[in-house]
Amino acid sequence: MMSSGDPCRPELGVVAIVPALNEQLTVGTTVAALLRTGVESVIVVDDGSTDSTAQAATDAGGVVVRRERTGGKGAAIADGLSLARARTGLRCVVFADADLGDSAEETSKVIAPVAAGLADMAIAGFPAASGSGFGLAVGLARAGVRCLCGVSLAWPLSGQRALRADKVFTMMDAGARIERGFGFEVGLTVDWIRAGYSLIEVPTLMTHRPTGRTIAGFAHRGRQFAAVARALAMRLRGVNSTP
Repeated sequence: MMSSGDPCRPELGVVAIVPALNEQLTVGTTVAALLRTGVESVIVVDDGSTDSTAQAATDAGGVVVRRERTGGKGAAIADGLSLARARTGLRCVVFADADLGDSAEETSKVIAPVAAGLADMAIAGFPAASGSGFGLAVGLARAGVRCLCGVSLAWPLSGQRALRADKVFTMMDAGARIERGFGFEVGLTVDWIRAGYSLIEVPTLMTHRPTGRTIAGFAHRGRQFAAVARALAMRLRGVNSTP
């Protein structure tokens, strides 16, 4: 039984948003793990999957939003935010990837400081993984955030975050645009800092599926690098990226 001071209690209004594309093998476990943290609801945005992602998420207790066409991670999260916004008493929004599996329980570590008012955003850090890429995209993201904001971050591309809901919606109402694809995290980070909101990084034991040093893995990271570069370039010019 959770204590009265537990920041993950459902009555505190914490909703998780999980963008998912063809993640039928992992999304159910991820949803179940998130619900074990005490979040009020898990919204899974199925970004045009061709497998049974939506059914797996529903079976695990998730609220599923289905997109007919794949729009990208940022677009899926934007749809999730629109649904979450209608909830009364929403105080904290969590972003989580669909392939976290049981390690999604570690999300409680980023929810806690936001729910306690210690930061406006908390970004989850991952243990070092072997067999992944060469760090070019994350290196670019680190350099970009440092150049544009004067802030040094270890995990600027981490998709696992907890954010104050009122700050997110204030940014959206002010016209901030959400990157549709892999530039979502770094774009959000730069915009967040520029808006004067605080953020911290929190080490966790989260794990997710590595892309590996394969042709498909290198192609994925190439797309990610290009998206990060585009998001940073737009913000260097003082323009938020448009969909």
